[in-house]
Amino acid sequence: MSARPDPDAPTDAPQRPRAAVLSVGSELLLGDLTDTNATWLSRRLTEHGVEVVHHLAVGDDLDRLVAALRWLADGVELVVIGGGLGPTADDLTREAVAAAVGVELDHHPELEEDIAARFAAMGRRMPAQNARQARIPRGAVPLPPVGTAPGFHLVMDNPRRTRLAALPGVPWELHALFDAGVVPVLGELTGGGVTLTRILHVVGRGESDVAEGVEPLLEGVDGAEDAVLSFLAKGHEIQVRLTLSGPDRDAVLAASEPLVEQVRGALDGAVAGVDDEDLETVVLRLLRERGATLATAESATAGDIAARLGRVPGASATLAGGVVAYTARAKREALGLPASLLDEHGTVSEATARALARAVQQRFGVDHALAVTGVAGPSSLEGLPVGSCFWALAHPDGEVEVHGRRIPGDRRQVIARLGSAALDLLRIRLAAT
Repeated sequence: MSARPDPDAPTDAPQRPRAAVLSVGSELLLGDLTDTNATWLSRRLTEHGVEVVHHLAVGDDLDRLVAALRWLADGVELVVIGGGLGPTADDLTREAVAAAVGVELDHHPELEEDIAARFAAMGRRMPAQNARQARIPRGAVPLPPVGTAPGFHLVMDNPRRTRLAALPGVPWELHALFDAGVVPVLGELTGGGVTLTRILHVVGRGESDVAEGVEPLLEGVDGAEDAVLSFLAKGHEIQVRLTLSGPDRDAVLAASEPLVEQVRGALDGAVAGVDDEDLETVVLRLLRERGATLATAESATAGDIAARLGRVPGASATLAGGVVAYTARAKREALGLPASLLDEHGTVSEATARALARAVQQRFGVDHALAVTGVAGPSSLEGLPVGSCFWALAHPDGEVEVHGRRIPGDRRQVIARLGSAALDLLRIRLAAT
């Protein structure tokens, strides 16, 4: 581990409490799992006015865990540990925290009863080895399990009086125990206040193009000097992120609204949604507000558009269904496209996209239909290079509009961007009605 800058060095800016996230598990280092817990914890800690200065993943090794805990605790006011609280021999977080703090593990009968009750509720008997989960470091405050793994938090006897919070690695359990046991601690650390990131979801524009339009815009705008501006490129969108702090959520939202509107105006309709309203959510909301229905016919995206819509709660109110017509045979047999059309124009063409949209609209009897076809890669198809794509929108009056271009990126990116292009076309047309 490398040396860190002196956290006590003088600075003109007021310092927020600092935190580190320690993720436990050899599976994280082997690449078997993606550490989504660290991302979630960072977002929640930031919202509560805590500055996250370290992410560290450590395997199932007691000495390395103890060393990591001591190193992190030396420079922060809070260490949040995710994972290593299971019942097996390689779950070592309890032992590591006890060793780092210099205390013994104590058995808590009430925790064992909670764990046994969880198993009983599932119609199972608690295995004997799960009893070790009821042992936590002496002096720690237990966090009763919501699954089968209790958590705990305690204060280290070091110069910083660093707080350690240990949470299960299962994401839904970690989320619940964070809210129940860690959030109250954050209020004590920060004295209140929140930090929020407003997210503008931008579709159809490149990152440098977005930055060029947004960065000069915020100069001189009231409140902009207190905002941290950043950009995040995802497979299907660019996120413009504005991070601000204030005494409470309402105050931050009010202060950030002029900045959000400035960015929205500068990007000329390319902002599909703000904060939790991503592209799919906005499309479904617009359809619902108009009492309209939608079906999809997907070739290159292989059902990804329908899946993205289906992940939004309440999608069934407007999404009637979809067809994955991946091969030429599927296009003929599932949606009735003439073989002559496919022979003449190919499976990736403006004419095929148009025919797919019209066919699925008629098959499902919906107001709108989206259809996509393209070359996702890794090799060319029918003489067309990778990224050649077409997307079509069938309107209630029977008109079908088709757009096409070459979409950059690897196979995963082409699929995501093609789906977003189709959804964004529908969003723009719905917003104009």
